[in-house]
Amino acid sequence: MTEPMPDISQPVTVSDGERDYESRVELIDGRTVVVAAPFNETVEIPDIGSMLKLGWVAGPRGRYVVDAKLTSTSRVEGVPMRCWTLALESAPEINQRRRFVRAGGGESVRVRLKDRDDVVINGSASDISEGGVRFRVQGAKPDDPNRVKLDNGVPVSVVVHLDEDMLDADGAVLRTIEDQVAHTVDMIVTLRLTERQAERVRRYVMRQQVLARRAAADAEY
Repeated sequence: MTEPMPDISQPVTVSDGERDYESRVELIDGRTVVVAAPFNETVEIPDIGSMLKLGWVAGPRGRYVVDAKLTSTSRVEGVPMRCWTLALESAPEINQRRRFVRAGGGESVRVRLKDRDDVVINGSASDISEGGVRFRVQGAKPDDPNRVKLDNGVPVSVVVHLDEDMLDADGAVLRTIEDQVAHTVDMIVTLRLTERQAERVRRYVMRQQVLARRAAADAEY
């Protein structure tokens, strides 16, 4: 079975154990991965030969993490920007160190096909985590032959309103759930977040959990 690898342009995190550098994949050649120089190299650059961790989102299962050696910070032919070249030193493994805690409900969600701007699905979130969002598709019924249907795995862009903030990220359809009894349609979309976006979602989820606990305590009082 082919080892999992990140996609071209997919957000990744490069870590030296003390710092996390946000980047994206520019080129893959066998066991060599070329990523954009983080923050245009306005950060301290690790020494050539340094052992790093390369990580990327693995949907609701967590993150893939692989050991990688920094072999070059020189420009690479075919890549129009400064970059870091990493040689993979191990097989990718699922890292579930961060369990995805879900919270929220009622947030506005808009899903758009990556390759077609005219295909848009709107809905209201049931819950959200840094791994994905589940939402009730607005106005959709299981037996409606005219409703928009997206295949599992299809790439999408996702916009979720988090109070006054707005999360705009890439993702993919995990599955669609048709409830024939309630006559509703739910969709689960996995999210590909940068570390900065994931931190925003974690803060939002924590805030929603606090509010829910307060509301429960007030109701019991």
